[in-house]
Amino acid sequence: MTDALGIALAGCGAMGEIMARTVYSGPDAIRLEAAIDPDPGRAELVAALTGATPFGSLSEALRSGRIGAVDVRVPHHLHVGVVLAALAAGCHVLTDKPLATALSDARSMVAAAGDAGLVLAVAENYPHLRAVLDARAALDAGQIGDLIALRSIRAYEVGGVWVRDGWRQGGGPSGGILLDQGTHQVSLLRCLGGPVEAVAAVGDAGGAVSLTLRLASGIIAQSLLTWHSPGPAAQAEATALGTGGRLDVMVDYEAHEGGARVWTAGEVEHRGKENYYDSHRVMVTDWLRAIESGAEPVVPGREGLADLAVVLAAAESLARGGAYVEVES
Repeated sequence: MTDALGIALAGCGAMGEIMARTVYSGPDAIRLEAAIDPDPGRAELVAALTGATPFGSLSEALRSGRIGAVDVRVPHHLHVGVVLAALAAGCHVLTDKPLATALSDARSMVAAAGDAGLVLAVAENYPHLRAVLDARAALDAGQIGDLIALRSIRAYEVGGVWVRDGWRQGGGPSGGILLDQGTHQVSLLRCLGGPVEAVAAVGDAGGAVSLTLRLASGIIAQSLLTWHSPGPAAQAEATALGTGGRLDVMVDYEAHEGGARVWTAGEVEHRGKENYYDSHRVMVTDWLRAIESGAEPVVPGREGLADLAVVLAAAESLARGGAYVEVES
């Protein structure tokens, strides 16, 4: 199917290169038709890794007549332009998180995909992780009793390719940990606890941001974000506290020790073995399955919109000194 579809990778920076190395090259590679970047060196590097043809722009690649799907990995504020152009050309789209930097842009993308009957999927890792799926199943089965509260943490030192171009940590429209990593943690907490009604956020001069989320279920969830603390490659990124126990969502960025860890009555059960980066292939495979079958992807555009709405409400709360802000539906 992928040979006939013709996949283009739009954006060959840090995330685009990771996709090239983990998904679009190697013995089990998903075939990539085009590598697109305004920096010729980056496009040519990805092309060399994958066997794709390098292009300087999406419009140039589309003129080749071989593109039917676009994997978008450009800086966050550029998503809307690339996604809408791809959809207008009749291409299915997988776009990196966050879906956009403004709700109006995100809504226009979701609407355009719906009107055209095209798949718009968001490359949000957590709903694809076995650890999260197993944790959700344990909660649904009542294995830790009634859910009392949720907490999550995203704490590490950002460096390497992630700061090479400066925009993630800058003050521009794509900058800041709340937009870049907040959508990750909101997605994770929504997977475990359901919709978010309101959020309050506070930050400090050291760059840490803390969110308190009021869920529709009445449960309170908390999330802490920082780019300035070294941490282990494997860590509990979310914990669910219940009347009969607790569970941790373990995420491993180096080995395959990720999984759901369930604590009940003094017993510990560790379910699943996975590496976080395995989810990149799973996301692309799920997107292609949705295109072929007509079914929804695991994270359709509207779910990316819901994550973004929480994060933008948190940004408003920060500006208002930590007051609760209702999340737009």
